[in-house]
Amino acid sequence: MKYILIPFFLFMLLLSAGCGSPVSSGRRLEPVSMARPPRPEVTMLHRFYARGDSLYLFLRFEDVRQVLAVSQTAKSLYYSVRAGATERDAVLATDSVNIAKAGQVEGQGVLVPLTLPLRLVQEPNVLHLQLWQHLSAGERLQTKYRLPLQAAMGEKHFIVMQSASNRPLLQDYTTTTTPLLLQKYGPEAGLLEMQRFEADFTPALPPMSARQEVVPRTISVAETKTVVPGDTFYLQTPGLYLLAPGSKFAAGILAQPNAFPLVTMASELLPPLIYLTTTAEREALLRETDPKAAVDRFWLKLAGDKSKARELIRTYYGRVETANKLYTSHKAGWATDRGMIYIIYGIPSDVSHVGNTESWIYRDSETSPYVKFVFTKKENNFTGNHYELIRRPEYEESWYSTVAKWRAGITKM
Repeated sequence: MKYILIPFFLFMLLLSAGCGSPVSSGRRLEPVSMARPPRPEVTMLHRFYARGDSLYLFLRFEDVRQVLAVSQTAKSLYYSVRAGATERDAVLATDSVNIAKAGQVEGQGVLVPLTLPLRLVQEPNVLHLQLWQHLSAGERLQTKYRLPLQAAMGEKHFIVMQSASNRPLLQDYTTTTTPLLLQKYGPEAGLLEMQRFEADFTPALPPMSARQEVVPRTISVAETKTVVPGDTFYLQTPGLYLLAPGSKFAAGILAQPNAFPLVTMASELLPPLIYLTTTAEREALLRETDPKAAVDRFWLKLAGDKSKARELIRTYYGRVETANKLYTSHKAGWATDRGMIYIIYGIPSDVSHVGNTESWIYRDSETSPYVKFVFTKKENNFTGNHYELIRRPEYEESWYSTVAKWRAGITKM
C-alpha cells in the first residue's frame, strides 16, 4: 500500500491556533485517480400526524449519492408491523404499496403516503419497510428500514406543509422566504404556539480535539408567536423554531436565509472554510471587503491555476451543500460533526447503525489509510438528526494529512 507522508511537526506548528492547516509549499502532491464504483444510498425521511383512529405517515425516499433516480426506479413498498425490531418478531399486520400508483415524484425522490391503525402504534412495535427498485438488465434492489412506533405518536395532531406544493415539510430546515401551511386535526384544533430561538451555534471542532463544544443546557426564547391552522405563514427571522413546545412531539425547524441548503451568496462561502484555514487566514478573509474575490484568491493560491481552483471550489461547496441537506439539525449541516467529516473526507466507504451509534468507515486507498469515525445520537428538543462524534487523539495525523491534501489540490481521496 502506498501512502503519502506529510511532515507532522509542520502541521502542529502552524495549526495549533486553529482547526485548519498550514499554507502549502511549492512542491505539490499530485492527485492519484482512484475509480470507485458508485453505490446508491437511499435514505428515508418521514413525518406523521394522527387523526381519528389512524396514523398518517409520509415517507420520502431519495438516493443521497444521486446514483439512482428513485422516482423512476422505485416500484413497490412492502411493510409490516412487528412486535419488535427483528424479523423473528411476530407479524401483527402486513401490506404493500404500488409506488407507480400511490407515489408522488419529488425531484429525484418519491413521496409515499401510508396509513396505520392507531391500535398498532405502541411500544414495542416496529414498522418494517422494504423498498424495491427495478434497475437495468432486470436487476432488483431491496432496501430495508425500521421505524419504532410509540403510543404517544397518536397525540400529534398537526403537520407542517409546504404551501406551494401542499406536501409535508420533511426536512428539519426551511428558508425565511418559503411559505408554509399548518394543518391541524384532533380535538384541540385551535392556534398552535411557536417559539423562536437564536441559532448562533459554533461549528464542529476537529475530530481529535480534547475540548468539548460549548452548548448551553438551555437556550432562551427570543420570541413567541401563534400560528393559525389553514393560514400560510413564514419563518421570516433566521433562527431555530419550535412548534408545539412542551408537547411530546414538538417540531423543530431551522430557518435559514437565501437558498439554503444551497450556497448562493458570497457571505456563505467563508464560514465553511474554517476546516481548511488557519486562524490568521480566517481573520484576513473576514477583513476583506469583497468576500467573493477573497475566496477566489484563497482557492487560486492553493490550486495554482484557475482550472484546478474551479474543481476544488465545485467539490468543496458541493459537499457543503450535501452536508446541509443531510445533516442539518439545530445548526446548519456543514457545521455539524457529520458535516465536517463529510466535507473533508467525502462519502464514506461504509455506513452502519447499531442502536444509537452511526459508524463511518473510509477504507484504504492509494492516497489515504483506513479510518473509522463513530457518532452517537444525542437527545435534542429540536431534532432527531443530532449526532456527536466520539473524538479521539489518534485522529490527529489523519485529519492534518487529509486537510493538507486539500491544500495541495487533491480532492480524489
